[in-house]
Amino acid sequence: MAHALPNTVQTQMPLNPEDRPKYTHEQLQNYFKRIRLPLKYQESPIASDRSLARTKEHGLPFIQALTRYHTCNVPFENLELHYSAHKTISLNMDDLYTKFAERGLQYGRGGRCMENNGFFGTVLRSLGFDVKNCAGRVSRMQTPNPGIREQHGQTYDGWNHMLNLVRLDGAWYVVDVGMGAMGPNVPYPLEDGFETVSVAPRKIRLQWRCIPEHAAEWEEEAQKLWCYDICRDPGKEEQWIPSYCFTETEFLPQDYEMMSWFTSTSPKSFFTYSVLCTKMLMDEAGEKIVGDVTLFRDRIARTVGGQREVVRECNTEQERVDALKEIFGVDLTPEEREGIKPEMRLQ
Repeated sequence: MAHALPNTVQTQMPLNPEDRPKYTHEQLQNYFKRIRLPLKYQESPIASDRSLARTKEHGLPFIQALTRYHTCNVPFENLELHYSAHKTISLNMDDLYTKFAERGLQYGRGGRCMENNGFFGTVLRSLGFDVKNCAGRVSRMQTPNPGIREQHGQTYDGWNHMLNLVRLDGAWYVVDVGMGAMGPNVPYPLEDGFETVSVAPRKIRLQWRCIPEHAAEWEEEAQKLWCYDICRDPGKEEQWIPSYCFTETEFLPQDYEMMSWFTSTSPKSFFTYSVLCTKMLMDEAGEKIVGDVTLFRDRIARTVGGQREVVRECNTEQERVDALKEIFGVDLTPEEREGIKPEMRLQ
């Protein structure tokens, strides 16, 4: 007797554009409250004329503000993989709205790249922006494992990162709020050779080039990708470190479902064996990002102006839970605290 086929709902992008995920005006207002977006930005002309979202004059300043306030108030974190009973990630846009905007007001939660950028892209679409979801490969120079950096630093992971491309007056801009401290944290044009200061003094650049792993007899024949690099301290030496490479190909929800599953479950993914939480830091005027504060495993470091200092060591599990609340505004429920695996628990 043949086994019955499972009756399951398949992940996909709705075929009718009108049915694709969008947030209501009320939901967007809750999100603005969550990220503490100043009223002057909420009163942008885009609010009354959505067509202006596709212009550089009005759209770019608004995206710059949203990027700034999102990354400084919604953490880049993987706590769901450690502080929960289920250890699973949902990329459903209704679930992400509940996590980031509704429960976020009380519990201060964030997520990883596919959660942050998936949610952020849906916010932008809801405001009238032309958005395309794309994927990237993170450079192994970004791993916290020094052995991997030394032996495999010229190689890249599989497709494991999500970012957004937004079109303004016919030109594409890279918008990425899901890479934590090493991300651009500022929108920038999709332009070969573009360089700018992102979080001073750190510089970022974008190049259209082949990566060492792509095979071709002649370099000019090799496949090329957009490569995003960082230079941590241009004043000392112009040393560019690869961060990730990406494609303009539009990826679908089912692609991200596979990518998220691997990065959530594989022992090769540092998300599965490290506790991480990062928030960017803004200047008093709220006009630029100046640094970050990051919890990695049991240590919290603050970096401003390129100067890094350890601000707290967590020796016990209670100390880490307290630090998440006091420094990052992340308030774990009793059930979430109990969900941590014994091997991940601090003594």
